[in-house]
Amino acid sequence: MSHETGLVEGDRIRTESRFGCDDYNLEMFRDCLGYFKTDQHRTAGDFTPVCELYGFGAGSGNGYLSNYGEYIINPVALWMQLPRIAEGAP
Repeated sequence: MSHETGLVEGDRIRTESRFGCDDYNLEMFRDCLGYFKTDQHRTAGDFTPVCELYGFGAGSGNGYLSNYGEYIINPVALWMQLPRIAEGAP
């Protein structure tokens, strides 16, 4: 279980893009929690980890470290957690 996000394998999340909303089931891949966007992504090993789903939001800003570069101060989650689907549900 990820103590930072409260997400675990099997949870569902919704992300938004300019094309609409997409729902994904989270899974573990190489000890990382995230999802594959399509079956083609799965075949190619193109995995999207949850850690890449943070970005700018209300109260966020830019920071800079000389030996690291630019980073986001107070990043927000860019997903919405959905309820789990009960087993055996239509």
